[in-house]
Amino acid sequence: MFETVSPKNWSLSTPGEEGKGRVKNLLGLNYDEIAKRARNAVYEFLERLYDLKEEALYHYYRADNKRLSEKDSGNFLMAVNFLVMFDLLGDEEMLNKARSCYNWAYKNCTEIHPMFTWQGGVRDGFKSNELYVKYTGDAFLSCLSLYARTGEEEYLRHIRQYHSFIKQARKAGFRYKFDTNTYRWIEKGFCWQSFGYPICAYLQFYEMNKETRYLEEAIAWGEHALSLQRENGAFYLIDGEFWNSDLAPVELRALTFLYEATGRVEFLDAARCYADWLVEKQNNDGSWPIGIDRDDEICAPIIGPGDVPNTALSLIRLHMNIATEAYLEAAIKAIRYSISMQALEGGKYSVYLDDPHVKWGFWSWDPLHDCSLSGDQSVHHIRCMLFTANYIGSLGSEGKHCVPSAQKSR
Repeated sequence: MFETVSPKNWSLSTPGEEGKGRVKNLLGLNYDEIAKRARNAVYEFLERLYDLKEEALYHYYRADNKRLSEKDSGNFLMAVNFLVMFDLLGDEEMLNKARSCYNWAYKNCTEIHPMFTWQGGVRDGFKSNELYVKYTGDAFLSCLSLYARTGEEEYLRHIRQYHSFIKQARKAGFRYKFDTNTYRWIEKGFCWQSFGYPICAYLQFYEMNKETRYLEEAIAWGEHALSLQRENGAFYLIDGEFWNSDLAPVELRALTFLYEATGRVEFLDAARCYADWLVEKQNNDGSWPIGIDRDDEICAPIIGPGDVPNTALSLIRLHMNIATEAYLEAAIKAIRYSISMQALEGGKYSVYLDDPHVKWGFWSWDPLHDCSLSGDQSVHHIRCMLFTANYIGSLGSEGKHCVPSAQKSR
């Protein structure tokens, strides 16, 4: 119910012919073409970022200078690309590559020394002394998904480490960054108040093992989240001053999930108010800018394209609970934008397509900025395109709303 890897997690199946017709009508591509694009983004683009020697992914490829980036903690999130394909096609090689990417990030980017009380924290790529709740959340969620598919006890040990780090963050007053140089939790200074990650991870773990303490952890983070919401419905989650498109999708999803798990209307109200604000701020092409300050002024006008379909997915989950057509319409616009950002003929940026490292990938920025294409962008595009297509296909023949999974499980 709470996992967000592939459509079957939400009981969304491949649509029939009538449903596929709605997909073509609303998204501009037929269903099979969307599935093909998702497959090729992994098998043709992402595979070229995979280092066979280290069994991990380079974070991105720059088309302008034909350079592969470093490897980093992005492997936790990028592993999900392979899990999407494993779920879709049953390809064991995809599961193995998800494992190897996760394992590389665990060994190279996570504090795992047995003497350290902050073990389980995941390091920032720019300042290795800083451990982030957000990146730990990525690791936690990927680990849960791998454990669900393999049952391997080692993952359960890792899950306990991530829980310990995030629990300490809560006990420190809901802090989001720990400095290993000073041994202190940091409150300000490019702090990403990513409350959605602990909530989603704890709810997924609670769903898995039914231990109420993890539901209670999720609720504690949710109640903290309510205190961060402003009167206009927005969350300014970078130092309490800036809204960022990377800190919107998981947070909106987390509030909706909490409502589903608890029935507490205040979480649904918060999700609705936030979604209303997001719909208001959506660009005409379906995207959102990266940054808006508390004066409601756009301070970072460039677009992070991967955030767009990820937000669409959260709007769809809310639409499963509230049949507000504006949410579905905004999600459809966002996915159409997502489709346009794939590096293909007819896309928004049909450049460098003769480079085999480019075709089928998704551009990291709009405008292109450094001409990079990254695996952590592609994961949002491919899974959200598939979720959205399956959801549209599940709607009633007259376009009426139906709930395939969300409310039925309460």
